[in-house]
Amino acid sequence: MPSSFSQVPIEYIPNKSNISDTIIVPIDSLKAFGKKTSSEKFYKEIKSRDSAYAATDTLPEILINYKLSKDAIEAEVKYDARDSSWVDLTNEKIHLYGGAVVDYQKIKVTANYMIIDFANNIIEGYFKKDSINNDKDKPTFSDGENTFTYKEIRYNFKSKKGLVDHAITKQGEFNLVGSRTKYISGQTDSLGVKEDDEIYNKNAIITTCTHDPPHYGIRADKLKFVPNKLAVLSVAQVEIARVPTPIFLPFGFFPLAKGKSSGLIFPSSYEYNEQLGLGFREVGYYWPVNDYVDLRVTGDIYTRGSHGIRINTNYKKRYGYTGGVLLGYSNNIRDNDVDGGKLSQKSFSINIRHNQDGKAHPYRHLGGSVNIQTNRYEQRVYENPQAALQSQYSSNFTFSHDMPGTPFRFSAEFRHSQNTQTRVMDITLPNMSLRMNTIFPFKKKNSTKEVWTDNIAVSYSSEFRNFVKTTDTTLFTQQTLKNIQTGLQQKASVSTNFRLLKYFNVSPNINYDETWLLKKYHLTFNPDSVIIKDSITFDTLGFKPPTESFESGFNAFRNFNAGVSVNTQIFGTKKWTKGLIRGIRHTMKPNVSFYYKPENKDRYEAIVDTDTRDDFNNQRTYSIFTNSPFGTLQGSEEQMGISYGFTNIFEAKYWSKKDTTEKNVKLFNNINVNGSYNFIADSIKWSNISITGNTVVLKGLTNFFFSAAYSPYVYDAKGRITKTSVWDKKKRPLEFRNFSGQFSTGISFGRIREMLTGKKQQPQNNAFNQAKSSEPGLQTTENNAADAENEEDKKPKETSLAEWFENFNISHALNFEYRKVSDRDTFLISSHSVNISGSVPLTKNWSMNIGNIAYDFKNKSFVYPYFSFARDLHCWQMNFTWAPSNGVYSFFIGVKSSALSFLKYDYGQRNANTLFTGQRR
Repeated sequence: MPSSFSQVPIEYIPNKSNISDTIIVPIDSLKAFGKKTSSEKFYKEIKSRDSAYAATDTLPEILINYKLSKDAIEAEVKYDARDSSWVDLTNEKIHLYGGAVVDYQKIKVTANYMIIDFANNIIEGYFKKDSINNDKDKPTFSDGENTFTYKEIRYNFKSKKGLVDHAITKQGEFNLVGSRTKYISGQTDSLGVKEDDEIYNKNAIITTCTHDPPHYGIRADKLKFVPNKLAVLSVAQVEIARVPTPIFLPFGFFPLAKGKSSGLIFPSSYEYNEQLGLGFREVGYYWPVNDYVDLRVTGDIYTRGSHGIRINTNYKKRYGYTGGVLLGYSNNIRDNDVDGGKLSQKSFSINIRHNQDGKAHPYRHLGGSVNIQTNRYEQRVYENPQAALQSQYSSNFTFSHDMPGTPFRFSAEFRHSQNTQTRVMDITLPNMSLRMNTIFPFKKKNSTKEVWTDNIAVSYSSEFRNFVKTTDTTLFTQQTLKNIQTGLQQKASVSTNFRLLKYFNVSPNINYDETWLLKKYHLTFNPDSVIIKDSITFDTLGFKPPTESFESGFNAFRNFNAGVSVNTQIFGTKKWTKGLIRGIRHTMKPNVSFYYKPENKDRYEAIVDTDTRDDFNNQRTYSIFTNSPFGTLQGSEEQMGISYGFTNIFEAKYWSKKDTTEKNVKLFNNINVNGSYNFIADSIKWSNISITGNTVVLKGLTNFFFSAAYSPYVYDAKGRITKTSVWDKKKRPLEFRNFSGQFSTGISFGRIREMLTGKKQQPQNNAFNQAKSSEPGLQTTENNAADAENEEDKKPKETSLAEWFENFNISHALNFEYRKVSDRDTFLISSHSVNISGSVPLTKNWSMNIGNIAYDFKNKSFVYPYFSFARDLHCWQMNFTWAPSNGVYSFFIGVKSSALSFLKYDYGQRNANTLFTGQRR
């Protein structure tokens, strides 16, 4: 620093004559930060180069009194610099180099090089690269609410206005970049209310890209915005990769308010379809009703008349509930190939979800989901393979109320299920139930001694149900209302349990249920419904099947049964002290039950004729409670018998050389043996003996399920059971009938590598597994020389072929049967398929996804393969999907941000095309 600046000249010390206003000026020259300044006189203390002066500088702070000018700034200016600084006393300026910082009230400015002009109350900041061409530290300007980077700035901290070159500021999802920017800070009135800041930009671009320069945006000659409120554009033009496009906007309004705001929704796609014409999809309006509810209304419209609308609302209350409602309507209009007219295909969608917080109420709960589709709504509207594969929909919405102080619980629910292939829908509304928790009426509360009556338990439940079976095309018709069936079902049971002979558990039970119905099923034979067929090989005269109907009236179905069961456990263990196998344990749980059920068949059955001629009349017996709200209620003959079962668990203990200790392993999770004996039957009293079980092999990768059946009776050549026992004919107790097995395996390629190498695979530090979100917030196209040296040791390693398929999953399923038919053994593979799915990170930004590659070995065909390729383009994304089985494909390129989602290109074959052309039904 020049010697002429080593001491403060005497003329810069204010006059002491005026003592009305005072200010404390620090004289300690050793302080380097937080120095105080005045706009009336520019003064500053400087550290002396003379070390003796620094050592003897013990003067205290001097109280200097002077009168402040009306033009004086309102607060002190604090400044600092990382590298160096020097004072120009002649021009009343301070120059700051390297990491310069200036604070004034709420204003904070940083830069590589900065000038403070106290004579004119101006701060100047400049962006300069360091000696190694490093531009990492970009200068910033902040007023406490808004922050932006710049290349040059000139700010007057008295008038609170500034001019900025190449200012970049972020407002919500948008980045605003201005070649020349004027900043005007809002003034504060006498009540302390601050006006809005105003920022004017020339040759500006609005974008959501964080790159500098941005990869795309909307460029306008003039742009004005109020931070966190609104941005207004003059005539603007879409720009991609700094190349202007022929897309113009006469003006533009962009809301910048924090949080949700109302506004138009641009179409998600502009497409052309041979059946529908040119159209717009997902165009509409968004409205945040309040802090808890929002509303989104979108629609589709095509030039050939097809249209649709969707109303979507979401709601949420903290510690209360959350949910949403989505209503959809679609009307696809196409040419009728028969008469040349128009054919309308209307479909609806009702989707409701509601979840109540567990803390919202101690004993009342409301929640569930509703998903109803008519006329293949999702397949016609949504362009994805999942919609094409989906054929089953269901709903369950429940209100429940636990009655405090009682064992009762009330619930009311809506249930629905449908199949889009058969078009059949089952709807239950409402299904109200009153259930009583099991009570012990004879158990004394304060008794310390247990008696057998303490375990007598009573349970009860009742259920009221409205049920209708219809189709998705006739749901909203009068006939559906006429077909509704109503019923009430009640069930009661009494049971107890006690221990017999120390090791046996005995459990008697009595059960009774009664169902009341307002309609009964009836079949009517019409003798006039004659069918005459032209044939010389069979009788040409026939009759139509009986017609179904329901007769109104009160009807009751009653059912009673009782029984008693005995069970225990038996353990068998064998141990060895040497060898690989150190022990085997067999746990058997036998169970024997006696049951009785009186006859109730005749009163609930009816008979209908099928022909007027006795020789051809095969009378049909049916239940009068067929298709009731509680299913088909069937009576039965008198039953009395014994059922038995044995559950077996096999475990082993082996010696592990690796861990030098004994370990346990399950050989079979369970093997169940079951059968029964009927005392009432006149013949064939013994049932078939069934054996089922499952186990896990290959370290839990493969599950094996099996079932087998053995019969004590002989079967004839046509596979029908006879009264002749196997013992009487073949002198053995049982005869094999069938065996079925199922192998199911699921494994990832990464798990296969672990099994082959014997160790877990650690994530690789390479370009392929780096998160896509690691892109820097603001980048430049120039290289960073300083970081290049540090990154030399962090270069991505080459990725092996095995690591490419690390995230792939493979599943295999094999179902087979082994039967004995007509004394011949038959082996049959009922299904055999393999499925591969996963993703391949080809590069840091390229990826390939395989949604489903399944091959059916039995039918020798692929099952709906699905492929997609994706490319991360920083602020853009590109993908291509293809499902060859049903001809659905799409190509998409567009910006990631939802704020400018209309900047995209979307092309492909919709699911609706295959519905129209008949390629998929």
